[in-house]
Parts: sequence; structure tokens; C-alpha cells
Amino acid sequence: MEKSRLKKILLNSVKIGVSLALLYFVFKKIPFSEVGEVLQKVHVFWLILAAVFFLASQVLSAKRLELFLKTREFHLSFRSNLELYFLGMFYNFFIPGGIGGDAYKIYLLHKKFGWSAKTLTSALFNDRLSGLLAICVLILLFSATLFQLQWTVLFLLAAATGILLTFFITKRYFTTFQPVFWKGFGVSLLIQMLQMLCFVFLLKSMGIGSHYIIYSIVFLASSVLSLISFAGIGVREMLFLQASHYFSFDPTVSVSASLLFTLITAVFSLFGWLFQLRKLNLKLTEES
Repeated sequence: MEKSRLKKILLNSVKIGVSLALLYFVFKKIPFSEVGEVLQKVHVFWLILAAVFFLASQVLSAKRLELFLKTREFHLSFRSNLELYFLGMFYNFFIPGGIGGDAYKIYLLHKKFGWSAKTLTSALFNDRLSGLLAICVLILLFSATLFQLQWTVLFLLAAATGILLTFFITKRYFTTFQPVFWKGFGVSLLIQMLQMLCFVFLLKSMGIGSHYIIYSIVFLASSVLSLISFAGIGVREMLFLQASHYFSFDPTVSVSASLLFTLITAVFSLFGWLFQLRKLNLKLTEES
């Protein structure tokens, strides 16, 4: 157990190191003073709207997890599930060297209700897999709009292949989750669309009114690559900096929008800390 904990601490330390190194490189290219000037001119209305859409995406994410839990007859009340979700966000964002957010959810549910840790892990894995599939499919679909017809067909075929392959993997190895595969995937698409709109509104708050498809593709790609850094910090900014060399958008504005997205994530992650302070009281639904 101690060896496993040490391994996790080491992994998270590497992720933090990656984030700091990438941020250092980004701000060597883009002076932080320029980013500060952009942030001072942010339009508050669009910033608030972005925060609302981000919150909606997180509430829907909690609902998606509830869907996978109920498939295994784990009938946690929606309020408890929502509080648990934000608590997981807090652990993921503010306690990188400790237990991960998903691992902490499994620990609490196992301790409180005696639910199988293995089964809970399976439910959370399928929840995450559904989200990852949605991100990859959206990247392919948006990319398809940027190329000639033959490439468009190739991107669409790749998206369809990815969906079917994930479905058959679920059918083969996670049979009990097959009945909710399509519903979970649909919810995941909506979650990612909400997050994309959040980022678009952040761009609008800085006066950007075009190239949203390119911005969205880079944003979605950063969500996948965030696995190599701490909470995606550094990776998102680096991707936008590099993408600005190939596409017509302002790297300072896109990096500033990335930082604002991280700030919004941090603010809502603090909700989990508030739930922890008042002691989480997990409850089941009446149907359980």
C-alpha cells in the first residue's frame, strides 16, 4: 500500500513538473504583462456566461456518473452524487500529491455503503471512457469541416469506427454497462459541447469573434493531453501557443482564455472543499 502511494506521489510530482515547465516556456514567449493587459479588458457578461456553462457541464457530468452507478444498482441520491463529484474535483485540483478524486469517491462509497470497490472502479472507468470517446469524436467531426471532401469522409469514418470499437469493447468486457452505452455517450457529447461553449464565451469576453472551430479543436485536444500534466495546466496554454503558428489567432488572447478556464475550474472545485467542511452526508434514493 505504501509503495502504491509513493508511486502516485511520484507520478503527480512529475505532472506538476510538466505543468510548471510548460508554463515557463509559454511565458518566456508571451510576457505575463501582456496576458494581464488582456485579462483587465475582459467583458464581465461573457465571463459570467462562460462560468454558468461550465457549471452546467459539471452538474451534467455528475448526472452521467449517476447513470453508470445505477446500472450496478448503486442508487446514490443526486444531491449526494453532486456533492461527491465536486469533492472529487477538489481533490484532483488542489491535492495533487494525495489520493485522486475518483479513488476518493470509491473509498467513501465503499466505506459508507459497503459497495464493491472493484465494481465502483468499473463504473467510474466507463464514465471516463464515455467522456474520452465524446472528446475524440468531436475532434474528428470538427476537423472534418476544415478539409476537402475525401478527408471529410476519412474523418467521419474514423469517428464511426471509434464509436463502434468502444461499443464492442464495452459489450465484451463491461457487459452490464452496455444498456447505457448510447445514453452515456449522448450525455458525454452534451457535456463537451457545454465546455466548448464555455471556452468560446471566454474568447468572446476578450473580443474574439471568429475561428471558433479551430479554437474548439485545440481546446478538446488539450482535454485529452491534460493527462500528462496537473489538471491540464500548461498543456492547454502550450497547445494554443503552438497552434497560433499555424492558424490565424492571437496567442496572447488564447493563452489568457486558457488561464481563465483554469481559474473557473479552480473556483468550482472549491465547492468540494465546502462540502468537506460541513461533513459529507451521503444518502441513497428511495428506490434503493
